[in-house]
This record gives sequence, structure tokens and C-alpha cells, in this order.
Amino acid sequence: MEIFNIVKEVVLLIVSIVGVWFAGNALYTWKKEFIGKKKIDLACDIVEQVCNMQDLINHARIPVSFVSEQKEIKEELKKDDVEIKENKLFYLVAKHRILKHREEIEKFFSLRNKAQLYWNKEILDLFEKLNFVFQLINDASETLYSTLMQKNDVEKAKKIIFNSYEKNDEIVNKVQKIVDEFKLNLEPLYKDRLTTWKKLSK
Repeated sequence: MEIFNIVKEVVLLIVSIVGVWFAGNALYTWKKEFIGKKKIDLACDIVEQVCNMQDLINHARIPVSFVSEQKEIKEELKKDDVEIKENKLFYLVAKHRILKHREEIEKFFSLRNKAQLYWNKEILDLFEKLNFVFQLINDASETLYSTLMQKNDVEKAKKIIFNSYEKNDEIVNKVQKIVDEFKLNLEPLYKDRLTTWKKLSK
């Protein structure tokens, strides 16, 4: 009878240990899946938004302005008590277009803190590089409007705020490189979600 009790206790102990192991393993698996899903969702969000930022920069640099935009710029200058230079208003269009999308831009850059939970500092460097492009456009736009510049400097600044639509456009290439690096590192996480797009037969 005593041997039976000992065996019973040993069996119960083994069952308890196995139960704890299974519970721990299940918790680990759940945690891994939960974190994995959050990481995939964040990767999708970052890629989607960085493509939106690329579109926004491309739009801001279109070298044509609308009358409505120039009217809005004049109103802003009046509010800030800044001198209105009619012949230079088009220099402020790029900055104006970016400022109109300030909330979207801030939303994108707010992802930096989440991104550093899952990826190393290289991803933060990409955010900073894109932030630098926005700053570059804003500064060039503002400087062209408010400062007397040498002809060479004017041409350099105009290349920043206006899209040249040439293969060697520095801003376009710089932004494309940033977008490509984001995609290179983040797309593999959700590639299995992609499906083949079917074309209609003629």
C-alpha cells in the first residue's frame, strides 16, 4: 500500500510538471504569435505610410502652382505679418503643400518609437533620412522666398523644391532609395499575405 502511495505521488508530480511545461509552452507560443502579428501589422503600416510620404513629396515638388494655392499662401503670410513678394510666391508652394499634410507626416514619424521595439537603429536612420528630405525642401522653399541669393545657390535650391522629371533628380532618387530599403526589410514579413492579381481576359 505504501509503495502504491509513493508511485501515485510520483505520477501526480510528473503530471504536474508536464502540465506546467505545456502551459508555459502554450503561453510562450501565444506570446510569440501575438508579438509576431503586431510586428507584421506595424511593418504593413510603415510601408504603406512611407509610400504615402513619397507621393506627398512628389506632389509638393510639382513645378506648377494653382491660383488657389497662392491665395492660401498670401493669407498665411498676412497672418504671420510677413512681407508679400508677388514674384516669389511660387517658391513657397512646396513648403505650403507639405504643411497642409502636417498631421499625416507627424503620424508617420510617430511610428519611429514602435519601430525601434522590433528593429535595430538602421530603421531609425531611415526615418531620419526622410525627415531630412522634408526639412531640406522646407528650408530651400523658405530661403528662396525670403533671402537674396547668388544665382548658383538659387539654382541649387530650385532643384530641391522643384521636380526636374529627369533620371538624375537627386531628391526623387534619395526618397526612392529610402522607400526601397524600408520595403526590402519589411515586405518579407507579410509577403505571404499577397495574392496573385488576375487580369480580365479580352
